[in-house]
Amino acid sequence: MHYRTHVKTSLAGSCIVMLAAIASANACADEVVAKIAVAGPTTGQLASLGKDVQNSGELAIDALNAKNITVNGKRIRFELIAADDGADPRTGTIVAQRLVDDHVLAVVGHINSGVAIPASRIYSQAGIPFISSGASNPALTAQNLKNTFRVVADDNAQARGMVQFLSGQLKAKRIGLVDDRTAYGQGLGDQVAKDATASGIAVTREYTNDKAVDFRAILTSLKSSEPDAIVLASTDAIASPFVKQMKTLGMTRVRFVGGDGICTENWVRVAASAAEGEYCTQTGAPLDQLPGSKEFVQKYEARFQQPPQYFGPYTYDSVMVIGAAIQKTGSLDPQKLIDAIHSLDYTGVTGRIAFDSKGDQKYAAVSVYQVKAQKITSLGVVGKM
Repeated sequence: MHYRTHVKTSLAGSCIVMLAAIASANACADEVVAKIAVAGPTTGQLASLGKDVQNSGELAIDALNAKNITVNGKRIRFELIAADDGADPRTGTIVAQRLVDDHVLAVVGHINSGVAIPASRIYSQAGIPFISSGASNPALTAQNLKNTFRVVADDNAQARGMVQFLSGQLKAKRIGLVDDRTAYGQGLGDQVAKDATASGIAVTREYTNDKAVDFRAILTSLKSSEPDAIVLASTDAIASPFVKQMKTLGMTRVRFVGGDGICTENWVRVAASAAEGEYCTQTGAPLDQLPGSKEFVQKYEARFQQPPQYFGPYTYDSVMVIGAAIQKTGSLDPQKLIDAIHSLDYTGVTGRIAFDSKGDQKYAAVSVYQVKAQKITSLGVVGKM
């Protein structure tokens, strides 16, 4: 894991300012530095998602610096601290402590629930704001940590949207359900099972893990139950071989539905023709339907020569929320920022953002997508919180 650590020399050349989370202004500096960390898995199976998070964080930092925000008459220079959590809970807690020790002002990211939940406790103890741009397990905000927020819908909302789609558009009477036993996969799987059963859908459940590559035994078992659809609560790295093996086993009439951890261009690219016609859900409205998305996508593609992925816009908005809190309070005191974030009503790339008392996004939606001609194509919003 790598960190970019910077110092800022004053224009007068008389001193160097290292801004801690609680520091506001140094009398000898013309600028003060506010370090915002963006954490995600930039190595391992989910590296493409983590890189998207980091890229979007860079764009947001540039946007904040362009605003020339001042505190106590001094310009704030925002700096990105990029951290690789490896999508691993143990690595994530080590990263979290190092970020605290590096005196970051706030942390954005940790898109995996299994990483975000333990990391959030470390940030809470340190008293710094933490906004997850992807973790959806309800347990994250059920901890009632005042410093912890998320900008995506939780698994309860996503499961409701998935089941609504399964019972409505797909007319499914029986489904197979597989989760990877991670905090994310199990949380989403449990809620889908609960909501599907309540909707009168028969559920046959199987389990895997987030390192598996061979799903033939699980799929053979599910095939015998004659499901109308199979729901996989996991990530794109698992979904690609999973859906390929579905087709190899002749399950061509069984529809596949994945959650937001699967709904990426990387899944479509690796799964290739096996993904064609299949479905996935994402929290939030489709990006191309949001008023701020066009400019964001243009800037992202111009800088990184590729389109943003799912978690990027949420990461961008999370960093911008921190900037908005600084503007609102005129302070770099983390406790004041936490209080301000709780009361913010902010409109960003992903739409309107405001948080309830637990730190959950009030205005999250759930959308369904279908792979058409090797592109993830929006079918529209199916549910709102």
